[in-house]
Amino acid sequence: MIFAPLVGVNNHGQTVLFACAFLSDVRTESFVWLFELLKDSMPTNNPKMIITDQDPATTKAVAQSLLNTFHRYCSWHILEKFSMYLNAITYRDFYKDFQQCIWESKCPEEFERKWVTTIEKASLYDNDWLKSIFELRLRWVPAYVNHIFSAGMSGSQRTESSHAFFKKYVSNRNLLMDLILRFNRALAHQRHKELRADHVDINEKPVLKLPLEMEKQMAEIYTP
Repeated sequence: MIFAPLVGVNNHGQTVLFACAFLSDVRTESFVWLFELLKDSMPTNNPKMIITDQDPATTKAVAQSLLNTFHRYCSWHILEKFSMYLNAITYRDFYKDFQQCIWESKCPEEFERKWVTTIEKASLYDNDWLKSIFELRLRWVPAYVNHIFSAGMSGSQRTESSHAFFKKYVSNRNLLMDLILRFNRALAHQRHKELRADHVDINEKPVLKLPLEMEKQMAEIYTP
């Protein structure tokens, strides 16, 4: 059985679990079933954006089920493969150029210009992997995807952190009933943290950086 959590972020910047399921396989049909259940549970029917890795089955399922959802690929999963496809000794000096190109470009034109320049400097014209991720740039490069609000998320690290969180409560030795009880305990802990953050926001005032009336006014009306 495969544990498939759907996680996001709340107004406190905390990771929260929206839904989860146990899947018997990783076929497209299984993910379609999961996404259809997610849609049924949402008041707006479709999330604005979803971040996944480049798994083909997931990509097909999103295209079939979440028609009005922007599908973004996890930048972290893509960038961690640099050392796999680009020899760390030979191309180490160009890693910084790629990082600046990807993270500091303000618009698509700037990204493409810097990308071509870096490819030329490193003589990587024939690198098939770089060609493939460039073709997918509309799904993962910040200059192309930042028009969709993502609450500061650029990848599926939230899912990775949720895995680490739930592993504190469950293990592969748990029976199903015991797993459910432990899982509910973990959710209760997560919700308690959110309620505690709500309490702080309602009852405490933020520390202001400057003694300005405008900053004080914004602190009173802004919801963190």
